[in-house]
Amino acid sequence: MGQLRKDILRRHSLAAAGVLLFSILYYVGFGIQYGASPNAWFGAMVFFYLVVHGITAWYIYSGRAMETSDPSMTMPVMALVILYMSGLMILAPELRGIMILGYLNIMPFGVFRLSGRGFVGISLFTVVSYSLVIFSTHYSASELLVPEFEVVIGVALMTSLLVYAFIGREFFILRKAYGEKNSELRRALARIEELAVTDELTGLNNRRYLLKTLEKQRALSIRQEIPFVVAFIDIDYFKRVNDEYGHRIGDQVLAELAHLLRVSVREIDLAARYGGEEFVLLLSGLNLEAASGVLERIRVSVENHRFSEVDLEQRVSIGGAEYHPDEASEDVLNRADRMLYEAKRLGRNQVYLEGAQQLSLH
Repeated sequence: MGQLRKDILRRHSLAAAGVLLFSILYYVGFGIQYGASPNAWFGAMVFFYLVVHGITAWYIYSGRAMETSDPSMTMPVMALVILYMSGLMILAPELRGIMILGYLNIMPFGVFRLSGRGFVGISLFTVVSYSLVIFSTHYSASELLVPEFEVVIGVALMTSLLVYAFIGREFFILRKAYGEKNSELRRALARIEELAVTDELTGLNNRRYLLKTLEKQRALSIRQEIPFVVAFIDIDYFKRVNDEYGHRIGDQVLAELAHLLRVSVREIDLAARYGGEEFVLLLSGLNLEAASGVLERIRVSVENHRFSEVDLEQRVSIGGAEYHPDEASEDVLNRADRMLYEAKRLGRNQVYLEGAQQLSLH
């Protein structure tokens, strides 16, 4: 059960405890006023309240309420308590002074969820409920009513409810502002987390994310025997681009190569910038034989592409290695890096795979 449901159930328990406390006060007051215990209607109303409250608590506990716009079911719970208090007043009109406080006792429950309009609505519902109590008392025991005094009580009740409505509105504004700030904070944190694992220039994941993903892929390979290949890709003679055309053009070349790599691999694969003009591919579920075709297509795509605004021709050298069972992540990276070195040593613009598999000599 999530923390939100626990909090909701705790508030419901407190509300129910308050209602039961007023029921005990009603029982004591009834004995003092009438010299006897309440009749069976009192027991029936308490039983009805407990049953409905239990159903509500179960509905929240089961998680079904979480699918609604108000998981805490604030308005129905408050309406139930108001009807319960009104019913007790009808049974014993002389105890209205105690039970009116019960109206006010449930109002703070609404500050957690109700809007300003919600508070106005529940306040009007309370006024209507109390009016029905007065009408019922008028027809059953009119001698108990003093019109002038009832007007004063009614005005006091409405004033108290308006104060609660105003305070509830202020709480709603604070909750809304807090929610907006919280959303902004979550977006900012998400952006920070994204920046922490993303290369700003190319938009690819960075070395930190690569190493973390490599560890996950290694664990998956050990557990399920899924092969994967690590490939280093390095732009041949990239320093000449920066020297002859400047870093702005060099950055364009890097960004365009990153895009080419991104669209050349599957969603389950990873293309990352390792540093400088070096990139790394993590090809999941492939052995060296299957990966060779992918890497050769990438080499050819780079060769046929014209980079940056000055239409530069670029070439890449690629070195690849397949993960060996139970070896460390650094080991497969180092072997792939050595294969890249071999590709460059043998003339560049080629794919060189572990096991002396040499493709596309130029």
